[in-house]
Amino acid sequence: FGEAGEDVFRGAFDKALIELGACVDSRNNKQDAIIVDFGCGTGTSTRRLAQQYPQANKLIGIDLSPYFIDVGNTLLSLGPNAITGSNGVDSANNGKNQGWITTIQPDARIELRQGDMADSQLPSNSASVVNLSLVMHELPTNIAKQVVLEAYRILKPGGQLWVSEMDFESPAYKAQRENALLFSLLRATEPYLDEYADGMPVLRNFIVETFGRDGGWVKIAAATGRHYALVAEKGVDVGINRISFEDFRFREDGSYAVEDTHLKPWESKNEA
Repeated sequence: FGEAGEDVFRGAFDKALIELGACVDSRNNKQDAIIVDFGCGTGTSTRRLAQQYPQANKLIGIDLSPYFIDVGNTLLSLGPNAITGSNGVDSANNGKNQGWITTIQPDARIELRQGDMADSQLPSNSASVVNLSLVMHELPTNIAKQVVLEAYRILKPGGQLWVSEMDFESPAYKAQRENALLFSLLRATEPYLDEYADGMPVLRNFIVETFGRDGGWVKIAAATGRHYALVAEKGVDVGINRISFEDFRFREDGSYAVEDTHLKPWESKNEA
């Protein structure tokens, strides 16, 4: 996909989330719609959410790293254009090698702040959406559970948790993990990856149990050949504690619902 690779990758999650029922404030006053982006990094996911959901009144990105937040706020302040053309030269800047990977649109609705997403300091029942984009695999399971509880606390009744993540129950990631050398390279920059992979069913069940109260629901689907998207809606029917969970990741024959188009470095180049 070349230069469009990042957009295609993130777009796969966007599509899967929408198909699962992701929406902003389906039950509440849209004038007060707040999207909270946990683990926002430099704000890449937060800015994308701002473009996708103009009806959101405010977007709050929270990350533990003050350095990421500083970079994100600087980008929002400068609003650089994307570097385009051959050899990375930005024609919009008179041929000077300036700009950023993508064009950054300043947006007064976005607030990036340094903080602990497991203790966000946000008011209870205040957010329309809590987004977790490729964050859970960076955390030990006990901390990931705390983050889920914090998301549930700050969400309004009818608000939604959106999760985009690696799926180690997919055949592709299973194959990659079975190759010890290859997986060690991936694990080198992801210290909790084994714990995340082994704890996926535990964390998923915890999300279902947390959001299953008061008539809430959880749905999960394949986004790419090795990633999933999950939507969990906070219930509005107090006292109704039925478990509503639907898993669309696998076809009836057991195959993964989305074809894996990623590179498969565990396969021999000499295979016919």
